[in-house]
Amino acid sequence: YPKENDYNAYLSANGGYSNAYTDLEDTCYYFEVTYDALEGALDRFSQFFIDPLFTEDCTDREVRAVDSEHKKNIQSDMWRQYQIEKELSSKDHPFSMFATGNQATLSGAATELGVDLRGKLLEFHAKYYSADIMKLVVVGRDSLDQLTEWAVSKFSPILSKGMTKPLFKGHPLTEREMGKFIRIKSIRQQRTLDMTFALPDLKPFRQSKPSRYLGSLVGHEGKGSILSYVKRRGWATSIVAGRSPTSAEGFDMFKVTVSLTELGLEKYEDVIRVVFAFLQLLQSKKPQKWFQDELQRVSEIEYKFLEKSESVNLASNLANTMQNRYLEPQWVLSDGMLLNEFDEELVEWVQGFLIPDNFRILLAARELDVDFDLTEKYYGVSYRVDAIPEELMRDLRGELHFDELSLPEPNLFIPDNLEVKGQKTSAEPGAEPALLKLAEGLELWFKQDDRFFLPRGEVRINVENPRAYESPLSSILSQLFVLVLKDSLSEITYDAQVAGLWFDIHESVDGFSITVDGFNDKLPQLLRILLTTIKNYKVDDTQFEVYSREVRKKLDNVRHAEPYNHVQTNTHYLNYATVWRYSDKLSAFSLVNKQRLQKFIDSLFEQTRVQMIVMGNFAEQDALDMADMVIDVLGSMPLPDYARQWSRVLLHNPGSYVHHATMPEDANLNSSIDVSIYTGLTQSDRERVVLDLTSIIIQEPFFDQLRTKEQLGYITYSSDRKYSDGYMTLRLLVQSESNPAYVSQRINHFVRGFRKRLVDMTQEEFERYANSLKVKREEKLKNLYGETSRYWTHVCSGYYLFDKIDRDIANLATIGKDDIVAFWDKYINPSTALSFTSLTAAIWSTKIAQPSDADLEKYPEISIALHGCLMRDGISEPTLEAVDAFVQSLTPVDTEDEALARLIQALCTPAATVDDDDSEKATTAASDIAKAVEKISEPASYVRTALSMAIEQAQAPRDQPAATCNGDMSPLPLANGSAGEPVVGAHGGSASSSLKNIGVIKTPDGTWVFREASTFKATLCQSGAPIPTRPLVPKYK
Repeated sequence: YPKENDYNAYLSANGGYSNAYTDLEDTCYYFEVTYDALEGALDRFSQFFIDPLFTEDCTDREVRAVDSEHKKNIQSDMWRQYQIEKELSSKDHPFSMFATGNQATLSGAATELGVDLRGKLLEFHAKYYSADIMKLVVVGRDSLDQLTEWAVSKFSPILSKGMTKPLFKGHPLTEREMGKFIRIKSIRQQRTLDMTFALPDLKPFRQSKPSRYLGSLVGHEGKGSILSYVKRRGWATSIVAGRSPTSAEGFDMFKVTVSLTELGLEKYEDVIRVVFAFLQLLQSKKPQKWFQDELQRVSEIEYKFLEKSESVNLASNLANTMQNRYLEPQWVLSDGMLLNEFDEELVEWVQGFLIPDNFRILLAARELDVDFDLTEKYYGVSYRVDAIPEELMRDLRGELHFDELSLPEPNLFIPDNLEVKGQKTSAEPGAEPALLKLAEGLELWFKQDDRFFLPRGEVRINVENPRAYESPLSSILSQLFVLVLKDSLSEITYDAQVAGLWFDIHESVDGFSITVDGFNDKLPQLLRILLTTIKNYKVDDTQFEVYSREVRKKLDNVRHAEPYNHVQTNTHYLNYATVWRYSDKLSAFSLVNKQRLQKFIDSLFEQTRVQMIVMGNFAEQDALDMADMVIDVLGSMPLPDYARQWSRVLLHNPGSYVHHATMPEDANLNSSIDVSIYTGLTQSDRERVVLDLTSIIIQEPFFDQLRTKEQLGYITYSSDRKYSDGYMTLRLLVQSESNPAYVSQRINHFVRGFRKRLVDMTQEEFERYANSLKVKREEKLKNLYGETSRYWTHVCSGYYLFDKIDRDIANLATIGKDDIVAFWDKYINPSTALSFTSLTAAIWSTKIAQPSDADLEKYPEISIALHGCLMRDGISEPTLEAVDAFVQSLTPVDTEDEALARLIQALCTPAATVDDDDSEKATTAASDIAKAVEKISEPASYVRTALSMAIEQAQAPRDQPAATCNGDMSPLPLANGSAGEPVVGAHGGSASSSLKNIGVIKTPDGTWVFREASTFKATLCQSGAPIPTRPLVPKYK
């Protein structure tokens, strides 16, 4: 397979994808593909380990990809803290090394050392990629004999080189590293307290798993627990305890992580005292066999009635599990779940390591007021290292006792009745749930499990009330209510979660959503507890203080999100009528107080509409009883249908629109672009399938071109988005260090050129894509969660399109390659689409010079893009005006090399402002320019690419409208029936003048650019409420 992207192209064409990760001890490669393409995928996959390409060009690009990923992580507190933990471990242990890599540690280090990086890669592959230390997992629907034959025939050529798995010698945390108090300045508003204990390697003790026993007790959340104690005092909101994920064969660590409140940050020493008081409590009592028996019973039930998961997850998890050399083959499948024995002496031995002289403290927060005297090399983390205060150590070594701390009580939520109610028959499983009740205030759907036959159930409830999201303030109050409610329930519901019963409650646009799922035996009991607590909740002073600050912290932290998260949020905001941004909520936050929250909660359930589905191991009467319970406990008046709050979609007018925003955080190097090209209406069955197929076809080429070949950025992907009651879109997203104008040009260039690829696509290639979509649609449901999600989506949409998959498959059978090309021309190709409509959300890093409104109005995007590329490569002197003049001088007959030579001569000269007498500055400036010229002269430089696009665009005069198609394709349907120029409001006047009146700029390219999103979206029409695709006739009046 000599083509570099043959593997990924094959997977993409067959409904699959691939990924890989490197952990402390191993690298795991995995893929997913449709069942009928498995053999071909295995054949390609195996060649990575037999005869990889390792081309010089590919090596250089992968270094850039690694560097891009590292830069993406620089502002991540998780990566920053992890690197500090590594840096402050023993220098004699490889754990102390840099966790990932960047340009400097790869190609930069290779240059400094005078070694060939590609040669080192080949050496590494030749040494370690040996059959002796590799594990292979193949999951498929074919017979085991067939899977075995493929595995043997395709992977046998991998050489066995007599290797054994490399082992870590010693421990990264020696006596020198213990007893330390590490303080870190974090990026986000978070306060984390970590206590890390050094343990010997516990992998040999896989049968009893002592760290799971201890972690379950230390991390317990019920009455008498550490968390219960600190939460009651407003010191913390969560705790996690157990074997650290940074453990590896040869050493282990036990970690206790506490999320502190502002008060908890002040009281962190007291929190540590509480943890050690509980550890002393454990050590004062013998290991509790009854507690281990409970854990063992739950693990046996979970394993016996285990639901199917995604095949790719099963394969990658098993491949990792098989690397445990202490694990016998018969335990490979169950190792992650079952507890097989209780070893009291072993538990006591491990407990003996959880002592004051064998731990260190890490405290991370933004507001730490200390002198950070150290800076970490790779992430720039500010930190400080001291000895743990002697007074604290003296207390920890002494006797600590707190009356409120105690061991857990027996778990009453462990299921007793595991009988399955449904009977297996030869009949096909039902295709949709039954509507049991439809009355004012209640809509109840039900389906008994006739597919999986497991003692599991799932109940989902929407409690609709328009007040929940009517303003930014009510949105904050809803969010705060959910947090304090979960906190009030935590001591009761923790046992339920341990026993395999899960719940969630979250706020939504139309009210609140409640989900309860797991073993069905005691599910109604848990549901009643939830509803009673919801209905009768009274705001507690401590809870309000803690969680109002938590909400504020979450809102403050949004600004630290990645650029691609910001553009997705902005795209969402510009496509829905009612969305409250984090800035809207922050503006309203001063109005939040305890009294207002209580009043809000009391009014929420005065008038509601309950939408509910009951699925799984229940009888019909169980569903009716639970619905009655919901109505009785809430005690609400019914909400009329006309008062329901639907999520309205905005209907965009034809044209190209760009929203410019600036990253709210200064430190991030990346910008991002999210392009949405609007296609047909979501309710068009046929066009919906055509878009699905188009999205599959474009996915791999887009990634391969912009991510793999051009290395624009680590985050690069395409997808489709279907807005209920509105349009569908093809979405193209890139996060990059390059300026957004250049990225936008590259995306548009890709779109313009992709039509030829569609036209040139062979019938065989098209059929492969179509078959992959068909196989995906026909894929059997794997678990109750998946089945419930499918039906619940259709219920909540208001369309009740339960036969959507059958419709899609029927339409797919009628679609050919020409339909894809016609769809492309009708909607996506700007040169042919009669009503081409696109929305681009762009967010600019503060590290990149952003064009002013005057610049946007005067200069085409290609000039702004080229100017940005020159600045990125170190040529900052030419003005945007000079660059634009150069772009205007280009002609269609210019070659790239000629244009580059002229560019260098015209614009790449040392600054005229350097004093002729200052020879040192002049020499430095000349040297910098020379390096920059060398960089932009490289074959794949961004400047070269920008010049190439500028030459392509040289023919089109400014303000030239896009070419139109003279075919019989209808334009994109609009709410106001118009096409062409955007229509704004109903006040008359030209669209251009109207848009300019609200600050929208028309560029020389004909694009409309705006910065005030709220003002712009207010001009758009909204969708109506959905109309069901079928009559809704309930079984019971």
